[in-house]
Amino acid sequence: MPKVKNEEEIEGIVFQEYEDIELNSPSYLIVGFPDAGLVGGISISHIIREMGPMEVGGIDIPRLTPPVVFVKDGEAKPPMKLFKKENILMIASEIPIPATTIQVFSYALLEYAMRRRVDFVIGITGLGSGERVNKEKPSVFAAYSGEKIKKVLGEKSIPLFSEGAILGPFAIFLKEARRFRLDSTVLLAEAFPELPDPEAASVAIEALSKIIDVNIGVQKLLEEAEYIRLRNRELMKQTARLMAQAGRGAEAQPSLLYT
Repeated sequence: MPKVKNEEEIEGIVFQEYEDIELNSPSYLIVGFPDAGLVGGISISHIIREMGPMEVGGIDIPRLTPPVVFVKDGEAKPPMKLFKKENILMIASEIPIPATTIQVFSYALLEYAMRRRVDFVIGITGLGSGERVNKEKPSVFAAYSGEKIKKVLGEKSIPLFSEGAILGPFAIFLKEARRFRLDSTVLLAEAFPELPDPEAASVAIEALSKIIDVNIGVQKLLEEAEYIRLRNRELMKQTARLMAQAGRGAEAQPSLLYT
């Protein structure tokens, strides 16, 4: 693996840094995981391609089941990568977050964000919707925690998610952010629940661009939509299984979102 300069273990989650990380204010941590429509994963992958950030670290979950390591050009790397561009940190995950580690991982990530003096944690996720098939361009909504991010969302005219329950890591980000002196928002793009949805990722990225005041083009993403759908079919199947495990026992709740 790359040479590690700093390493911290928080709640059993290992954060490795290949260089010292300092962020100017306002600072952002952008997070996306494989989820409904793979919106989070597709979005982060495209943002990294467009912005060209530097890979500055990795995140590992020891005793991950099944054990997994990713290899690029022969070199083993952690399953989650940490990127930095000016005042923005991004986490790219090659794997869905296993249901058994969601809680501990989420608290560890909030603690890490606080230690790195992050101001805003921004999550990107898919909002599985049966109405998605009828929409050429899906809608995107925001849920938030904190007065500063509430003001930003209002100034940027990003519609708020009106009602429903959120499960998974983003639920913890919203519920617990204030305890870690963070503001948090989650961008929820209407998506096909069990099909990779690049179009949903594109509207989430457009909303993110407004929040962070950085223009992130989505034309390439839309042009490659069919290729992305074909390439990620198997990952979508694996993600759907993990989402079902995370929501087991809660199917009767109305307006349930798997994130």
